[in-house]
Amino acid sequence: MNPERILRRTLAMLLAVLLCSLFGVAAAEPMTFANLREAKTYIKHNQPTELTIASGKFRPSELIQIRNDLPEGAEFHFNVTWGNIPYSDETVDLDLRELKGAVNVSDLEALIALCPGLKHIDNTGKRAPSNKEMIPLMEKYPDITFDWIVNFGHGHVCATNATTFTTLLPPGSDRKLTSKNMELLKYTPHLKALDLGHNDLKTLDFLQYVPELELLIIAQNDVKDITPIGQLKHLKYAELFTNDIESIEPLANCTELIDLNISFCRPIKDLAALDNLPNLERLWINMMGRAIPEEEANRFAEAHPNCYVSYKPSLSPTDNGWRKHIRYKHYIWCFKHHEWVPFDQDIPGVTYP
Repeated sequence: MNPERILRRTLAMLLAVLLCSLFGVAAAEPMTFANLREAKTYIKHNQPTELTIASGKFRPSELIQIRNDLPEGAEFHFNVTWGNIPYSDETVDLDLRELKGAVNVSDLEALIALCPGLKHIDNTGKRAPSNKEMIPLMEKYPDITFDWIVNFGHGHVCATNATTFTTLLPPGSDRKLTSKNMELLKYTPHLKALDLGHNDLKTLDFLQYVPELELLIIAQNDVKDITPIGQLKHLKYAELFTNDIESIEPLANCTELIDLNISFCRPIKDLAALDNLPNLERLWINMMGRAIPEEEANRFAEAHPNCYVSYKPSLSPTDNGWRKHIRYKHYIWCFKHHEWVPFDQDIPGVTYP
């Protein structure tokens, strides 16, 4: 418990003792019970109008039973542990990541009822409760922030407070996610880096839920319309290759783009949509370069003297060194460590030029 809260609680108890001594009223002493049965027996025989449990191990659902057994209007306070996690009726922020034992919705509901000042619960250390249980709970208590594990299906999970998420699928995997699965991204709004390569995506409407993305990988899907990508104002790195993209016009809104790979998509004859991307350093359009008139290629090169363009015929959309760049190593580290670090910041173990 916060030291200030401990001090307040101690002062309150001393004041209660003082008042009781002045007016001749017996003060309720803090109690310690070995278990739920012992607490219920005490209440049955004593019917206290005030009860403070000073120590012990109790699940929130057990404390609710104790509170419900008290006479109507009785005061109830506690400072106990749930497994190995301390909490009290004054708890505001509860971290359950290291809790020993399971967490269920009944305990979370009880916790909310017992702690009127509760504002945040972090339960990202466990995969339960399920989506079907957590979503209604969030809607019921909008003033409380719940951090939990979202299950997208096929074993793919992501914490609601995560900054990176990757399905890390190889080609031909049987654990592919669909665009419908990805609607659950509405519960992971803090993502900065998202890798959905080699899945079964057809639409990208779900991107509306992750507007702060700086890195997006949707390579090797079946996407035609990339209009939703235009909402990503801070997008800097995009691997969109091996899709059936009809138009690159939406990318004109992504003015912070640095790296863009649109290889192995439909042939492109006009790069005008990319003219107003002042930060663009690398553009890969392998296998499509043959469709770009020489005049247009020269025009784009003059307009972007600091941008390297790869449009050579190749066997792979990443040929010609796409993955040899430092930013590739940078984002791989981020996915591996489940932590997004902006490209303009160094990360451990990566040698920057």
